[in-house]
Amino acid sequence: MNQKVEPKAENPPIAPAVYNAFVATAQLREIRLIKSEFTLRPGGLEEQESWRYIHSCEINASDFDAESGLLMAFVSAEAYCLEKRKRVVSTKCRYLIIYTVDGEPEQAVVDAFSRRVARFAAYPYFRAHFAELMSQAGVAAPPLPIIKERRLLAEPKSPPVKENQVENIKQLEKS
Repeated sequence: MNQKVEPKAENPPIAPAVYNAFVATAQLREIRLIKSEFTLRPGGLEEQESWRYIHSCEINASDFDAESGLLMAFVSAEAYCLEKRKRVVSTKCRYLIIYTVDGEPEQAVVDAFSRRVARFAAYPYFRAHFAELMSQAGVAAPPLPIIKERRLLAEPKSPPVKENQVENIKQLEKS
């Protein structure tokens, strides 16, 4: 592979048209589970109603090879159940997400795409895997919640509300 990309805390500005053009060419090729760990501490099963469920799904790194047109993203997902401070159940997985991409995009675009899209591709597989493992362990657990997009692009500033607009809203509410 030509380039190895570690996720960065700072997101360089990307023109929406450039990003959207990249998204239009990207095609999901494969999702592979490449590592899975599951542990259960039987002693904590009696207190299941007091468990706290904690989960995460994050992009670890991505590789883009311009020669083959492949973007590979590595995603780690984890869920565990706590009884007080002890882990009763723990699941850790790692996924490889592969996309085919046309052209030679800027690195910032590849990074943004990996952070925004790859974790959403892997997470449903992780949720299903977690549910299956819990079922096989004989643990009736609620499904993991959905994950939401973290805003990577600045929100447009809304214009200030003028005083006469507030009065109009109040009049509409009364009628």
